[in-house]
Amino acid sequence: MRTLRARLLSGTTIGTALVWSASSLVLYAVVHASLWAEFDDSLGAKARSLAALMEQEHSELELEIDEDSLPEFRPSDHAEYYEFWLADDQVFARSASLRGRDLDRVSGPIDAPVYQSVNLPDGRPGRIAGITFVPRQEDRGTRHRRGGQEVTLVVGRETAGIERTLSRLRLLLVSVCATAILASVAVLVWSVGRGLRPVAHLAAQIADVGESDLAARIEPAGALGELMPIVVGLNDLLARLEAAFRREKTFTADVAHEMRTPLAGLRSQLEVALAKPREPDAYRQGMTECLSICEQMQQMVDNLLGLARADAQQLEVAREEVDLGELLEACWEPLARRARERRLQIDWELARACSLTTDRSKLEVVLHNILDNAVTYTDAGGRISIALFSDDGRIQLRVSNTGSAITQEQTGSVFDRFWRGDVARGAIGQHCGLGLSLCRKLVALLGGSISAASTMGGTFTISILLNRG
Repeated sequence: MRTLRARLLSGTTIGTALVWSASSLVLYAVVHASLWAEFDDSLGAKARSLAALMEQEHSELELEIDEDSLPEFRPSDHAEYYEFWLADDQVFARSASLRGRDLDRVSGPIDAPVYQSVNLPDGRPGRIAGITFVPRQEDRGTRHRRGGQEVTLVVGRETAGIERTLSRLRLLLVSVCATAILASVAVLVWSVGRGLRPVAHLAAQIADVGESDLAARIEPAGALGELMPIVVGLNDLLARLEAAFRREKTFTADVAHEMRTPLAGLRSQLEVALAKPREPDAYRQGMTECLSICEQMQQMVDNLLGLARADAQQLEVAREEVDLGELLEACWEPLARRARERRLQIDWELARACSLTTDRSKLEVVLHNILDNAVTYTDAGGRISIALFSDDGRIQLRVSNTGSAITQEQTGSVFDRFWRGDVARGAIGQHCGLGLSLCRKLVALLGGSISAASTMGGTFTISILLNRG
């Protein structure tokens, strides 16, 4: 498995090696070009100096070279060479170092000699410079310029010295480059190790967090700027995990509590019925009460199952055209009798043509829960208002009921699982605080939104906003 340390070291080492190598190559190329340019300039200057020693008087050419004063052209192991040609390819003069041999003939203007790398007559590697010029001319009397014949001059010199210099330079650059790379790697190993210490410290803090210690947080002190988003993200994740575990524990306790109450009621009814012989009507009444408790337990289990499927994203939406006004009336019908028994006043305000494309069965669960809550928690003789209207391609439903003791601050909790207001706690066995939680999940699944509000006058309102399509 590749590590961050290995990746950083390999990347920086390769980068450092490339930089040093490229710098060395550029430096070598610059020095190489400079040395050869200087060598050629010196060779060209010598050719021009020798050309200045030739003159033409009348038709005669004279070369005023004293080789005693130019020892480099005498025979030796490191001799230099020159050779003059006339226009008819006749050799006019050559250095004693040539010993009758010839140089390669190349030529160019006197101000721009032609240079060429060759093997000198004695086999040494060298370089020659060739120029073509007209010797200066003089008469015995006055001196004046006139036309003369062209002469080609080639000067040669060995290049062993410059080759040795370049060879030493290459060796020096390779040595310096290798030493610099090794030193850079050593510095990088130390620097990367030091730079990764905060990462190791962060990993140690994360390893210390156990499942029973989710309240612990990663200390940001000493963390580098690049690690701060990780620290913040980890602390946020730990906070969410802590909240999730807390909700799980609370959820388990709430389920046990809510199941215990109806089971206790069911057991009590059965114990009373079995305590002594009774009339058939008494048994029928007891069985009716037991059935009611079983229905309440089944509703709670159904809500729990719906929430579990919603949390696991296992609910699918089967969309169809639904008339929301008609669906509202159908959901109200099973609750109408209980509303009449509690002497509730119902105000309907339904707009026409409030149809939308949605999942009918899931929306029916939402409407039933909201209307059932309204009937259950409205004060006896109170009022329920049901308003349905369409606005700008969206449909809004508002269900309000009087007799609420929930404050505006508490409305943010009404969608929490197993949460109920103090007044609602008196209805144990009827509602367990799961209906609105399931409603929020289902409305979100249908692409809508749900909210709650409470006024000082004790009016509690649930608002649902749905898209038509």
